[in-house]
Amino acid sequence: MSECAGGPVNRNEILARIQACDSLTGIDACMLLLQERFGYRFYQIFAMLPTSDDSLRGRLLLYSVSEEFLDGFDAIGGLPLAPETVLATSGQQLFQWSIDELRCRDDLRPQIIELMQLLVQQGMLTGVYFSLPTLDGRRQVLSLLGHRSPLTLAEIEDFCFLAIHVLDRAGMLEKRLDGPRTGMSNLEIQCLEMAAAGLDTAAMAQRLSLSTRTVNYLVSSLCRKLGSERLEQALQRAMQIGFV
Repeated sequence: MSECAGGPVNRNEILARIQACDSLTGIDACMLLLQERFGYRFYQIFAMLPTSDDSLRGRLLLYSVSEEFLDGFDAIGGLPLAPETVLATSGQQLFQWSIDELRCRDDLRPQIIELMQLLVQQGMLTGVYFSLPTLDGRRQVLSLLGHRSPLTLAEIEDFCFLAIHVLDRAGMLEKRLDGPRTGMSNLEIQCLEMAAAGLDTAAMAQRLSLSTRTVNYLVSSLCRKLGSERLEQALQRAMQIGFV
């Protein structure tokens, strides 16, 4: 049973939002709509361009998974960032997985057992990956994670259609980025948006229902990712490269 039973979000509405995106903030908002439509809790969009960081966090362009999950995944080590069938594909491919399938694997290495424990803790019992090759031989990959039954054939067709458009737009926006960077989380993007609207960290904390300490951590993290020392500088950088 899906968490949102397919969600009430209209496909044409999502498509129009994707096509109108002119920033990675807009892509994040569209991915949250995809989460709702297909009944998943989290998303990841992998960076298409090379990065200087081989960790999962460093390979993500945008994500809504928790920092705890990323820390746990990277601490386990020795894990592929996406299923091998997705990483090795030379054509468009969709891959669905479940925690039950992982339990039935013949090669239950210690890393796989740790991964299963982490996935259960994070409420990620099922997921779907979509891989799209580019003309220059790279791959664009996105995933949705959560807890729902496998996508039906109609949902797969629907998901692939929207995923192609999301990745095409995200790839265009990613090319604006120059120099090393790591993924920007959903919460960090929200902080950037609120900073652009003139809110200080105390107001951000109130709006997000978080402690000021947590918001200060998020601000420090996004400043580091954008190569800036202060929030004002990070905001200017974010505007230059299309995050906001």
